[in-house]
Amino acid sequence: MAISHRKKHAKVIGISPNGPTGHGDEVESAYLAPRFEEEVFPWKQILGYMASLILTALAFGAVVKHILPAPFLIGFILFLAVLQASLQLGVFMHLREGRGSTWQIVTLSLAIFMGVGLVICSIWIMTFKSGVS
Repeated sequence: MAISHRKKHAKVIGISPNGPTGHGDEVESAYLAPRFEEEVFPWKQILGYMASLILTALAFGAVVKHILPAPFLIGFILFLAVLQASLQLGVFMHLREGRGSTWQIVTLSLAIFMGVGLVICSIWIMTFKSGVS
């Protein structure tokens, strides 16, 4: 029995409107196919959900029980918020899964920029009561 060592040629498509031009705008169609990790039971999502509940309960308990002075409490809650946001991005938003992280970093940076801008503008309006009586 002879074994064939022929390589399958991947279908090459162009991402330019004129098709492949030979100037680096070709992409193998296999690269564009989604690749997901197959799991029998979604343990990662369940553990992520439970960790989110625990982080929320910690923040709630810290505020209700007044376990720390106010400045330290705010820092503790901000720490828990950053931890929970990174957990949500990693587990539920599939930040680490994908073909490339370049666009994910760009869109995440834009979202952070818009969120920080929203918070700064809100603080500005609440501090100076810009025309609101």
